[in-house]
Amino acid sequence: MLFTLAASSSYAQESLVIDDFEDGLKKWSGIENVSFEIVDNPSPDDVNSSEKVLKCTRKSGSKSWAGVILRGALSAKISTSDEDYSYASVKFKKESRSNVSFKLESGPNDETYESTVGYPESSEWKTITFDLKSAYAGTYSDFFVMIDRAESLSSSIDVYIDDIMLHKTQKLEEVIIDPKSQKGTGEKDGYHLVWQDLFDQGYLDNEAWNVEVRNDGGGNNELQYYIRENVTVGNDDKGNGCLIITAKKQNYGNRNITSGRLTTQNKVRFCHGKLEASIRLPKTGNGLWPAFWLLGDDIQSNNWPNCGEIDIMEMGHSDAFNKGTQDRYFNGACHWGPLSGGNHPNYTQSNTWNYSLQDGEFHLYTMYWDDKKLTMYVDQDRYPDVMPYFEMSISDKSSQSSAGNYFHHNFFILFNLAVGGDFSHIYNANDITALAQGDAKMYVNYVKIYQKGISGETYNGPAMKYTKVEEIENFADEFGSSGRIFNAWGIHVANYFDGNLNELQLPEGIYIVAPENGKAKKVRIKR
Repeated sequence: MLFTLAASSSYAQESLVIDDFEDGLKKWSGIENVSFEIVDNPSPDDVNSSEKVLKCTRKSGSKSWAGVILRGALSAKISTSDEDYSYASVKFKKESRSNVSFKLESGPNDETYESTVGYPESSEWKTITFDLKSAYAGTYSDFFVMIDRAESLSSSIDVYIDDIMLHKTQKLEEVIIDPKSQKGTGEKDGYHLVWQDLFDQGYLDNEAWNVEVRNDGGGNNELQYYIRENVTVGNDDKGNGCLIITAKKQNYGNRNITSGRLTTQNKVRFCHGKLEASIRLPKTGNGLWPAFWLLGDDIQSNNWPNCGEIDIMEMGHSDAFNKGTQDRYFNGACHWGPLSGGNHPNYTQSNTWNYSLQDGEFHLYTMYWDDKKLTMYVDQDRYPDVMPYFEMSISDKSSQSSAGNYFHHNFFILFNLAVGGDFSHIYNANDITALAQGDAKMYVNYVKIYQKGISGETYNGPAMKYTKVEEIENFADEFGSSGRIFNAWGIHVANYFDGNLNELQLPEGIYIVAPENGKAKKVRIKR
């Protein structure tokens, strides 16, 4: 095997070059009507200045798994260990936007693993990095690059590939974030805040939330009884105002475990945009199943899964127990109709993260949703260049089972902390190790919806509290005698009492004034 230092400064440790196509063609094979040859680099640039590259011609009518595969020329150990490889990268030059995939074959017990990443609309060279941490640990000998995963073609296209590599680490530049800032990824890249709940008011906003009371097992044979008392708003142990969902051993009705679940159904729903929540997870151990997700707003008339389901974050799967990665193994997923014989179309991407997501700190889960795809990130506020942990195309509407028919309408938000059931494969309350030492709590510091104001976006919910700016020189009586004040990023900066707002002497700028008994307004303070 050929070892070299990583070509990119993004990688600090050794990397394995599968092929850079500078010394002739190895034993590559074309899959599904793809022809290929080594050619001169058609457009050298800062991303790829090498002389030779692989040109792949994908012909019309080829399947979605068209690409090239290298069988048996080398082998490499894949795992989350610092001594093995956890990432792959490929340089692409292709003019069509689509998904591209990197697949490991002939692995331990003949296992395979595929990582898919969305390719942007660009005619320049791009380096795409694939996360392999969720692959079964072991040695793999076949490496397959799929050049237009899940896309059909009406005519041939040319795709250029170069520098196929495996890496041990992905080094990301970290941005220092004040944990109390409640900023998230913020209003950038054309996104503007549409709605948020910072959970700083000390009570649950009934204009936005419904607390569910149910003991039906959630359709997954779960063990808990969801009750109102287990959904509260208050401070965590660091003074952050939070939504708090508590799971506990408690006899209630026909159950001996209680927990909480709440939704924005019929109150806050939207289509397309950016959604994110900052969540501090409990130790899931064996048995807890925390989730941040969405359901189609038409679920009452259209039923599940025809309404569509988007799971932004789920933890607690039985695979995590088997791998000993309960604090790092999680997934994003989508489910949609039609339901046939108990089965339905769905897509899940599971990940074993390279640091704990149950470390007693808040982590940010962000979903981008447009007319083409769904993309999800963790801690993108701290690591702006982090790879997505989930991507799925939703542009195809060609058949009844195509995802594009189910993800372009309003959805509502859900948070819950389930216990046991089909996800964990635990059906006995005595086997829930996560509750052995007492209650478990899931904290949500904030949840935010952003949109760009473009075609296809919709929002239905509480009045657009923070969209209009009123310029005032002094605080008016309309703000009442008491309330809270936030800056333009939604960061809590002050409280006021007895109507004495001017005494706060806030600097000039834009603020959100939230009266205790009234609707908030976004104002520009002038001095």
